[in-house]
Amino acid sequence: MAKVGRFVVDPKAGAYCQIDLEDGKKVLVNHEKAGPQGGRVTVAEKKFWGGATFLDLRLESPPGAAALARVSQGAEAGSARATPLGAFAHYLEDCASLDDVRAKCAALTAAA
Repeated sequence: MAKVGRFVVDPKAGAYCQIDLEDGKKVLVNHEKAGPQGGRVTVAEKKFWGGATFLDLRLESPPGAAALARVSQGAEAGSARATPLGAFAHYLEDCASLDDVRAKCAALTAAA
């Protein structure tokens, strides 16, 4: 199981967290804010010289709204998991490798 790091929040810019996978790779989940539930969520491999981006969703778009609804389903109102960052981090916390992250992100966008 992956280890979800602390949430770093900038009230003006958004929030992010790092997820350490079992295979030693790291993934960054980022929520760039634009309104209370809007903005952009990205999931990318964290590397010194870039890395693959597995998910890039505008939450105002129909596919983004559907994905957010899916990953935040059942989250208690007011909890960290009810936020876009918390919901996507929770969705990925059972990933062991980059392939798992890639597959879960692809499944999420395919279902939207």
